[in-house]
Amino acid sequence: MYIANHIKSFRIQWTEIALHHYERQSRSKWRITLDYACGARMVLENQPDDMIQCLVLGAYNSGRTLVLEDRTLSISAPDRPRESYRDLQDLLVD
Repeated sequence: MYIANHIKSFRIQWTEIALHHYERQSRSKWRITLDYACGARMVLENQPDDMIQCLVLGAYNSGRTLVLEDRTLSISAPDRPRESYRDLQDLLVD
């Protein structure tokens, strides 16, 4: 299962000092840019789609704010932890 094609990017504020940007490079590969409050930056290229699914699922289950392009999905506390990305996808797709 792939992340829906029309989703081109995510942003997740993991902590007050760590903001991660996930940008689609191709159907199944992503670029992750890790920005830190101190000004440090790291870029990881060609990350697999299933890894991004795990990170998005973890962020959701942790109550992190997810920003999908121009739409913010804020979760203070999930109604229930989702077991897989497939269980979460309905919240991400309009």
